[in-house]
Amino acid sequence: MGERFSSSCRDRAAIWAAEKNSTINIHTDSLSSIAALKSASARSGFANNIKKDLFQRKHLVGLSWVKAHIGIQGNELADQQAKLATTTGVDKDIPAPRSFIKRTLNIYMINEWNEYWRQYDSASGARVREYLPGVSPKFLIHNKFLIFFLSGHGPFLQYFCRFKFLDSPLCVCGEVGDADHYTFCCSLTQKFHLLKPADAHKKAWLQNLINNPQALNRLKEAFRISGEVCDSLTQNA
Repeated sequence: MGERFSSSCRDRAAIWAAEKNSTINIHTDSLSSIAALKSASARSGFANNIKKDLFQRKHLVGLSWVKAHIGIQGNELADQQAKLATTTGVDKDIPAPRSFIKRTLNIYMINEWNEYWRQYDSASGARVREYLPGVSPKFLIHNKFLIFFLSGHGPFLQYFCRFKFLDSPLCVCGEVGDADHYTFCCSLTQKFHLLKPADAHKKAWLQNLINNPQALNRLKEAFRISGEVCDSLTQNA
C-alpha cells in the first residue's frame, strides 16, 4: 500500500510539473518502485501508466533514490504525512446530514458487494448463489455445517480429492461424495437425509433450514458420518 501511495505521489508530481512547466527532482526511498518504473517487462497497469506520464515529461522530471530513515528532512516529513493520512483522512465539507451520508455510503457498499458477488466466478460461488440471491449485512451464518453445505468445502470426499488428499472423489457407495450426496442420497447417511429442493425452491428451502433446529441437527449428523468416511480413507491412503 505504501509503495502504491508513493508511486501515486510521483505521478501527481509529474502532472504538476507539466502544468507549471517547472523542473523538479523527485526523491524516494522505495527501490522497488524505481525498479518497477525502470523495468521493460512490468505487468502492472498502474506502474505502466506512471511510466508513461514520467516519460512524456522527462525533460521536467528527475527521479532519485535516497536512503530511508537517516534524517533527511523532506523524506521524514513525507513519511509523517503519509502515516497521518491513514489515521486522520482528509477534511471534507459536505452539505448533508451525517445520517444521510452514512445511509448513502452503506447503500453504495452493499451495491458494490453485490456486484462482486454476482461476478465471483468459481464453483463454490455459483453453488452459493443458487441458495442466496445476494448479500445482506443482516444475514449472517454461524453454523459451520451450513457453511460446509453451501460452499461444498468440508468433510467430503470430492473436496479431499480436489486438494490431493485422496485419489478418488467417489464415496464407498460408488457415487461422487459431495455435499449434496451426503445431505440427500448417500446410503450411509440415509437416517439423516433432508428433502432435496427443486432448483426454483432452493432459496426458500435454505430459509426454512436455517430456522429449523431439527433439520440442522440432521445435517450435522450426516456430515459427521461423511467426516468419518474421509478420515478412514485418508488414513488408509
